[in-house]
Amino acid sequence: MATTALINGISYSWADTKLVLFGVPVVGITKISYKRKQNKTNNYGFGMEPVARGYGNIEYEGSLEVYQEEWRRIILASPNKDPFQIPMFDIPVLFGNNPLTASKDILRAVEFNEEGFDASQGDTKLSITIPLIIGKIDHLQ
Repeated sequence: MATTALINGISYSWADTKLVLFGVPVVGITKISYKRKQNKTNNYGFGMEPVARGYGNIEYEGSLEVYQEEWRRIILASPNKDPFQIPMFDIPVLFGNNPLTASKDILRAVEFNEEGFDASQGDTKLSITIPLIIGKIDHLQ
């Protein structure tokens, strides 16, 4: 009977993920999403095949999904109760429960640039998706 060995240990899960906003671990977050992309284009010359490749800007984007109560706390702590006035900040995202072996991504120069609200009849929780503008993503450890 063949068995598969657990080669690399336990994989990270949502339970092992921690997000820190303004120095405080956020417990009312239900989702974080971020990505980095670069525009790459084939350049053409004589004939039908590419003769070179052009590389464009690197772009970053992301969002947070938080409970409405958590977002209200952020608004109330913001300058003039306006989260768009919060100066650029970093968001550390930690993976793993052991600080010595945990991996970390740091979203750099983050700002909030949009907010909205949706709720429907029958909702048992109210959450808000907040888009982020990100200056850079560092992958550590």
